[in-house]
Amino acid sequence: MSISEDEELTLYQAYLNSCDPRLIKSTDEGAPSVEFTFDGEWREYRIWEGYLDASLILLKKVLEQSPWSENLIFPALFKLRHAIEVALKWHIRYAGGAIPKRAGHDLFILIDAFRRTADDLDDDASYISAHMLNCISELAVVNPRSITFRYSTELDGSSIEISPEDWNLRHLYFMVSDLSVFLDDLSNRIDLSRNEEYQAYLRGD
Repeated sequence: MSISEDEELTLYQAYLNSCDPRLIKSTDEGAPSVEFTFDGEWREYRIWEGYLDASLILLKKVLEQSPWSENLIFPALFKLRHAIEVALKWHIRYAGGAIPKRAGHDLFILIDAFRRTADDLDDDASYISAHMLNCISELAVVNPRSITFRYSTELDGSSIEISPEDWNLRHLYFMVSDLSVFLDDLSNRIDLSRNEEYQAYLRGD
């Protein structure tokens, strides 16, 4: 809920007057709060959705040429990369597949594992989008170990290069937006791919 600057100043003064040194505090009655009462698949789903939403919000801020745009691009792309990794892992399991033990942060291994979950489906029933997986592969090339947008140097001090150096921000924002829509609907598409009645309807049987 949005509040005015005066209201925020009043709340900040109350915070200062409380003299509470803790970072994490239990909720006061009527105050905004968050509860971490769920785990497992529910939490993992919210993690990748949240990171993807945060990436879009930050990319939009960068597009608006805010004073912090040159700083925000790095968390925007880190959150995008992490969202895709967790989303692939979540959908691999949702589709009945298994995450290879050697996968780690390797998007190429995860892409391959995700493709294999649809090996028994024909092209008409498949939920695999070659276009979207190709876009994810592009990011995997730029950021193979999930460190490119987190650090500027390797442990030995050598520079972490970003290639290509020139990115079209508006195109990137629209692509990430499309990717978000695709991932949001992917579990539904996986369900429909195994639904014989729906597939028979598509075939006109």
